[in-house]
Amino acid sequence: MDFWVVDTFASVVFEGNPAVVCLLEKDLSTNVMQNIAREFNVHETVFVTPLQNQHFKIQIFSPWSNEPVCGHGLIAAGHVLWNELKLPGIDPDIIYFDLPAGIFMISNRKDKITVHAPAKTAEPAPAPDRLINALGAPPIAVSRCGQIYVVEMFNPRHVLKLEPDIAKLEKIPCTGVVVTAEGGGDAQYDFISRFFAPSQGFKEDPVTLWNHCFLATYWAHRLARSSLVAHQKANRGGDLFIECVQEQVLISGSCISSMKGSTCNCSNWSGISFKQMSQERVF
Repeated sequence: MDFWVVDTFASVVFEGNPAVVCLLEKDLSTNVMQNIAREFNVHETVFVTPLQNQHFKIQIFSPWSNEPVCGHGLIAAGHVLWNELKLPGIDPDIIYFDLPAGIFMISNRKDKITVHAPAKTAEPAPAPDRLINALGAPPIAVSRCGQIYVVEMFNPRHVLKLEPDIAKLEKIPCTGVVVTAEGGGDAQYDFISRFFAPSQGFKEDPVTLWNHCFLATYWAHRLARSSLVAHQKANRGGDLFIECVQEQVLISGSCISSMKGSTCNCSNWSGISFKQMSQERVF
């Protein structure tokens, strides 16, 4: 089994959101894949199995569970198929990923990989007192998309300097809190954001593709613009290039492989051991 560590939404290594992409020659058990993901210990490990007609079966695992879908994991898998493997016969522009959450079209656009995702909408919502206290700064507006709160701040500086009380955020009944602001007049980005999700096991996510399915419609409406450039800020931030097309959001990002490797005697695994692993750094 060959694998790649890919930094998504990044143009240099150790930026953006990392994912591990593993190319399977044969099916592995759920238990083995879960243990592999736990061994890599990044947010998402993606297992790719070739199917027919430009389709690939995608299975995604965090260190703790099997995930129905992961946006930056799809970007990473597309990067490996097009830019690392260069598989003969693969369409140079379009492939399809089959996941439990549905079938997603992935396109290869110059130096970026694009996920074609459904557009979502964040609706105005009352802000719990605990949310404002946890953020420690007054917002312009509060919305909600499913179990995620969207908090708009006055300007990018408020977002960048925010130091929320993570213990208080963890007690709010939601899966996460997005804090966002318009980029401003001559800014490099149309909008920026940060994502805090302590109840999901991480204080702050580097770059979250799925949040931009509703952030795209939010800011496209506000700015009267269908093409947007966004930046998600964290210790490892990244840039997203967005197009709103009818009921879809096309989210693109650059990728770079930071490491590749292979395992030995994969067919003999009854559990999982990485003692027989060879790794080659590629940066």
